[in-house]
Amino acid sequence: MSETNSILEDPVAQLLLSGQAANPSAAEKLYLERNCDQVLAEILRLVDGPLSNAEFRRHPLVAMLLSHGSRDWEDSLG
Repeated sequence: MSETNSILEDPVAQLLLSGQAANPSAAEKLYLERNCDQVLAEILRLVDGPLSNAEFRRHPLVAMLLSHGSRDWEDSLG
């Protein structure tokens, strides 16, 4: 697979290219919101896997999730 194809297949890049998100951060947030069940299932799979803590935190999905935090969700509880 060429690098161009892998970029075009990236769901975050697709949100940017389609104009559904104005910037990478917004695209990541939108991806996480729209795919919450799949993201959580994948995170649980990674937690149960053989990755060290450092490897886990470097995984692209985990890094994306950690970069967006849960502040909006926490604020909505108040």
